[in-house]
Order: sequence, then C-alpha cells, then structure tokens
Amino acid sequence: MCPKERWAAGAPALIVFVWLGASCLSSVTTAALFVGEGTKWKSWSSSSGVYPSNTWDKVTAVLEEAKKNATFPGCVAAVGNESGLIYTQPLGSFTYGDPDPVSHTNPPMTPDTMFDLASLTKVLATTTASMILYQRGHLDLDMKVSDPELLGPDFARNGKEAITVRNLLLHNAGFPPDPKPNYWDVAFGCPQTAQYYPKEDFSCQAMIYAALLNQSLQYSPGTKYIYSDLSMITMMHVVGTLARDHGYVEPSDLNVECVHHQPNSSHSLPYLTQCYYEAFVRRRVAEYLGLQQLLFLPPRSPTWALTAPTWNDTVYRHQVMQGFVSDGNSYALGGISGHAGLFSRASDIHTLLHHLMFASSTDLWINSTTVHTFTTVYNTSQSSRALGWDTNNYHVKSTDERLCGALSSETFTHTGYTGTQVCCDPVGKVITILLTNRCYKTDSIHTKELIALTRRLFNDAVVQVLH
Repeated sequence: MCPKERWAAGAPALIVFVWLGASCLSSVTTAALFVGEGTKWKSWSSSSGVYPSNTWDKVTAVLEEAKKNATFPGCVAAVGNESGLIYTQPLGSFTYGDPDPVSHTNPPMTPDTMFDLASLTKVLATTTASMILYQRGHLDLDMKVSDPELLGPDFARNGKEAITVRNLLLHNAGFPPDPKPNYWDVAFGCPQTAQYYPKEDFSCQAMIYAALLNQSLQYSPGTKYIYSDLSMITMMHVVGTLARDHGYVEPSDLNVECVHHQPNSSHSLPYLTQCYYEAFVRRRVAEYLGLQQLLFLPPRSPTWALTAPTWNDTVYRHQVMQGFVSDGNSYALGGISGHAGLFSRASDIHTLLHHLMFASSTDLWINSTTVHTFTTVYNTSQSSRALGWDTNNYHVKSTDERLCGALSSETFTHTGYTGTQVCCDPVGKVITILLTNRCYKTDSIHTKELIALTRRLFNDAVVQVLH
C-alpha cells in the first residue's frame, strides 16, 4: 500500500518531524494526539481540526534560541499526523555567513535540504535492511557471525567466534568503539591517506575487510555494552552476504564505483559484500518506498549544492566537508558503510519511519511484529538498547540522558554525530525528526553539549504544545 493509502486507512496519530528549513503551516482534518506526562499519556484533540498560527511558537522558539546560541547554523523541523504535516519550520542557513564550498553562497535551509545523517545510517539503512531479511527468515539473530552462511570461520579470529548477529545489533559484541588505528589514519595504510587531499574511493576495501576479520575484542561477547561502529560495519557485510546469496541483489545492481576496480568474475569476493549491502538498501528500502533522496554517495550535481556542509577537516581531508561523508572511516571505505554514509532529507526520512511506526501485522515489507522485535529494549540491566535502535527508556536513562525528552519510555530513537536525531514514540504515535549541521564549521565538545540540550528541549516543547 502506498503511504497516502496507509495513512488514510490507519487510526489518526501524530507524527512530529523536525525539518529545519522552510516555514509552512498546513491544516489537518483529524487530530487524535497524545501527550506525555511522565510515563502516562492522554489523548488530546483539536475541535476545529485546524491549528492556530501561534500553536507551535514554543517549538520554534527552542530552535531559534539554539541557532542564536550557535548550536547550529541551521536545521530542518516539522510536525504532522497520518494525514499530513501540521508544522514545518526551516530555520537558519548552511553556514554562519561565510560561503559554502560548493555554491560559494550561504543558502537558506529548506525542506529539501540534504543532511549527512552520520549514525542515523545505523538504523535507517543497516537496521531496516536487517529487519527485512529477518522477516523473510534469512537473518537468524542468534546465528554466529562466523557461521559459513555469514562471514565464515575467518571472522572467528582473535576471540570473535562467539559473536552473534544479536550481539552486533545490541552493541555488546565486545568490540572497542572504533578500530585502532582508524582506517583513515596514515598509520593504517590505506592508499589514499598518503595524499594531502585523499579521494573518497574503494581502493582500501580489501585491506579494511582483512582488518575487520583480524579485529580483536575489548570484552567477551555479550558481557558489556560498548557502542561500536565496528558492530555496524560488520552488520553491513552480514546484510550484503545475505542479499547476494539469496538473490536479492544481482551483480548488475551493484554501484559501478564500488566494484569498478574488480573484474566481473570477482563479484563474489567477500569484501564486495559492502557493494551488495548498498544495492540492497538502495533497491529494497529507498526504491521500494519511493525515497528519491535517501542514498549513499550523493551525486555531485545537483545534490551537493543542496547538502548542508559539516566540519572543516584539518587532519585527514584538509577541506570543509560538503557532499562527502564526514565520518573518516566511512570515507576511507569509499563512502558506503553500515555505520555512517547515508544522506537524506526530512520528508524521505519521515516516509521510512512512518512505514515502521504504522506497520500492519500483515505488511509484507516489514510488519508490526518485526518492528516490535527490533525496537523494544532488550536488557535494561545492561543498556537502553533495542536491536540496532536505542530507546528513551526511563528505567535506564536519567532525565538528562533522555534525548527524546518527555516522549514515552517506549520511544525508539537514534542520533547522528553531525547533529541529527529521530524519535519514534509508539505510545503517543509521535515521530520527531531533527536535522542540523551542528558540527559546522568546527566540531567541538561545546556544540555536542548544546545539541544534546536542544534535542531534549525540542521534544519537550512538542509535548507541551500538544498538551
């Protein structure tokens, strides 16, 4: 069923989304909204079905204050229900006044502004792909990653033989947070790092895959939660392997850049599962849902000029990043990775999240049972994590740690290092999306603290407005 058909068929429910772009207030024909008071929720309705023009002043004020305090130069925010948007507010611009590297101007944020999603890649791409394969019976959460059907016995080196798919998705596989040295580090030895302006290419594929197989652990699998990019880089290869072996992706579907340095007869090389992963996300997620701007490797024209810049990398790339992935390890991988590299705009993110939030029990893509399996907190004695997703769990997180603010404890969520966030509340039927480029032009601890506060205040303000 297409999104509009599904929205019309479902029960009215609120979706909140933060776009930080153009201002637009649309009316709604139905409003069965839910507002949080601690862990209790009650229904709230607009008797007229149309919201006064000042309804969202509190929400906008939070964003304006964040911009004033240089939390970010701009963002894209919105609120909607199953029938359509009820609040959109583009705010600010790409930079703090200086020209960006691509357009050499300072464009305003609009609803179509593209963002480097950073770690939202972990949930919107990698976890979504995992849910599809799980529902079809191809992905066994308790299968060892070293099983011949997945990465094989070579993955078992250095104590990794007990790691399961579930461990990877829960971030308790025992990996350190990042590889040491990082793949972008000169000490690692990727060919491009010898250049002052390294290219984003796939020349280090084989070397990085070999390093992943040889990666050692910081803890025994399952014993401790450590948020690790290595877990989701590994999941990329798990997804790619299954997509290839079960015929979801054909060699003709592969990104040409990803395989251009390999002969056609070599498409079965294990590290090229990276390419099968990208093709699976492109074909089975983005194209299936009609998402025109949810992708890895955005094309230079016209997309780069529509993409908010991130930080000025003075160590590795020696340039302000715009159109290229900002994460160094994803860049060294060629811009495709299970932990970072995805770009998108708010409307496409909303479409994907709407399909998850309002999935039916019979949905052939991802059904409500699969969504519940992947988005429910797994072990509160260890972390607030679900499978791939984090949660807003009140029992694990303090008020300051709950970046979805007053949204319910059952809210599933994730953030991205560049200043992005999604929150999906199945109790209140609320989705919030906040996209910013908080790391422009200099990444700092100060802006990290400011964006954490802004995320909480934004979600709190949405709840207050709908009370």
